[in-house]
Amino acid sequence: MLTRRELFHAAGAATALGLTQANSAQSQTLASDSSNSTVRLSGDGIGLRPQEFTELLDSLCQNQNIEPDNYLLGGEVEKFERYCAKLLDKEMAVFMPSGTLANQLALRQIAGERRRVIVPGLSHVYNDTGDASQNLSNLNLIPLAHDRATFTLEEVEAVIERTAGGRVTAEVGAILIESPVRRLSGEMVDWEETKRVAGYAKEKGIGIHLDGARMFIASAYTGISPAEYAEPFDMVYFSLWKYFNSGIGAILAGNKNDLEDMFHTRRMFGGNLYTGWSAALVAHHFMEGYIDRLKTAITISEDFYSAIDQHPAFIVTRIPNGTNLTRITLIGTDSEEFRTRLSEQNILLGRANENNRFTLGVNETWNRRTANELALAFTSAVT
Repeated sequence: MLTRRELFHAAGAATALGLTQANSAQSQTLASDSSNSTVRLSGDGIGLRPQEFTELLDSLCQNQNIEPDNYLLGGEVEKFERYCAKLLDKEMAVFMPSGTLANQLALRQIAGERRRVIVPGLSHVYNDTGDASQNLSNLNLIPLAHDRATFTLEEVEAVIERTAGGRVTAEVGAILIESPVRRLSGEMVDWEETKRVAGYAKEKGIGIHLDGARMFIASAYTGISPAEYAEPFDMVYFSLWKYFNSGIGAILAGNKNDLEDMFHTRRMFGGNLYTGWSAALVAHHFMEGYIDRLKTAITISEDFYSAIDQHPAFIVTRIPNGTNLTRITLIGTDSEEFRTRLSEQNILLGRANENNRFTLGVNETWNRRTANELALAFTSAVT
């Protein structure tokens, strides 16, 4: 009598899983648009190799009158800034060399002389910048929600009330929200609670900033547009290199009064690159239609996860209120051998942890195969 695993292999993944032909055809169409058939099952971007990047940049420069910028002023950078401001429905946008700098300069600007800043305890600003905001901008970060994506309005109110009752005046000048949260594997904040916090901040005259490095990924999963995400915030940042494949760069958008002289502060912090036009061109290229393309990849991934969850060699674990990351535990097969077999099929997977658990990340390269093809590759790679 056949075991469940033997039956699965004998029937074939495509037949056993019953995935839709429409999804398969759509994926094939998208896959045919790229000469690269490699699927990266980790990371937010498509992982352009140096040759691929230069070939893409060369193609983008053909038949166009490319206008170089000068220390990030004018030219293609200014055109791109206007495009991003319009996309987020903000008055102005400024190119930054990195998200680390964008976040700090946003908080520095909106806090003004009120140096206390409420931040998530798991935020990038609080954990991964070497206390840059404290050391370079004299901001006093107050962390909330040390183990959660979302802090509540009540927690914010408690900090404000405690601050107001101190013997020495030290007002809160800014609040930071990060979503999705990298340290929680892409979990998003509670959007309704966030809007409550933002409304309270505006009532109190407190600036509020969104670290939205991966906000376009969140838009594809929630249906909330980037402009809707940006609306409650005085400033918002998103990454250009994480999934728009530009290699460098970030955008900081907000009110004109806050940003029109930001190039002075950017220069003071050593952030004035001589040119940024190439990053602007590549990022703009991938931003056009990105959310729709990622939605297609999401559909493929959901069918794929449903498929392999039926197989005894895999346990699929979803991230609560998550976005593009999902965990898969491999049972009964050496993880490195499994990765090697997948790589032989041009499917790249990051290393497993000590519990044989992989973290998969959905990105545009998932559109290069059907869910059936990915599931069959996984099942054929187990022993």
